Amino acid sequence: MIFKRRFSLMTMEQIDFFLMTVRCDTFLEAAENLHIAQSTLSKQIQKLESELNLTLFDRTRRQAVLTPAGELFCQEASELSRQYHQMLQKMRHFKESERQPLRVGSLPFLTQYHLTSRIRAFAHTHPEVELMLEECEENELMDGLQSGRFDLVIARDSMISPQKYHFVPLAKDRLCVMLPIDHPLAEKSSLTIADIAREPLILMHPYTSIYQLCMQLFEKADQKPHILRTARLESIISSVEVGEALSLFAGSNFALFHHPNVTAVPLRDAPPLVIGAAYPLKMKASKKPGNISAQTLKSFVFFIQNPV
Repeated sequence: MIFKRRFSLMTMEQIDFFLMTVRCDTFLEAAENLHIAQSTLSKQIQKLESELNLTLFDRTRRQAVLTPAGELFCQEASELSRQYHQMLQKMRHFKESERQPLRVGSLPFLTQYHLTSRIRAFAHTHPEVELMLEECEENELMDGLQSGRFDLVIARDSMISPQKYHFVPLAKDRLCVMLPIDHPLAEKSSLTIADIAREPLILMHPYTSIYQLCMQLFEKADQKPHILRTARLESIISSVEVGEALSLFAGSNFALFHHPNVTAVPLRDAPPLVIGAAYPLKMKASKKPGNISAQTLKSFVFFIQNPV
């Protein structure tokens, strides 16, 4: 009697699906980022587990939590995926035999989200790409993306139109209330718009996405903010320290510009601040020098998503 064994080899797509699930809080969030159905993602993860004969995720919890086997597999899969995508990029470079310029624009927040070192590492490991990085404010950044001055931008999700651009999440933040450490509200674990509606405020400049989000939150809460003025973050911190006003800002800013007499309390009403890479949905098909390929953009995004 002859027995035939069926082999089911894991694919790099399954590995990338697994890594995206690890980065996200839930299978649903991972599926949305991958632009596939949650059932499709679950089936691919199950095939992976079947081949390994191991359970990678603890499904008794609501969030995507790794088992000990999953933790080990994640380490190996991350390295394998990084090498695979790097190999593909190098082979494409060999085929095209020309150095491609990659023009990246970003809001001035790369350091606070630990992206600077990842971008530098990409430039080091991809000599076939001439990486040009420029930091600028919201209006200039979006004008540059629309005009083609930038091939890709790193921005907040609220700035990006899903009808025009791919958006790949890279980091999450939250909106916080900045206030003096001796302020009565500083003792609370979180605050609402109603809590600060009568407090004097100094906010970021009106052209910033943070200012626009603050205005939307006050409007939604049917509250009128008491804004003294707008200013840059460094000036705001000094004003808050002396008790002139409170402010609203991204929590990571507090870690970067931490001051002993100022504290941060999370704002409960606010949605998460998602930071990511955005590039056009439709890329111009051209082999002319100076035109970046869609694959190079994807390789760059994948690299900074998955730090070594």
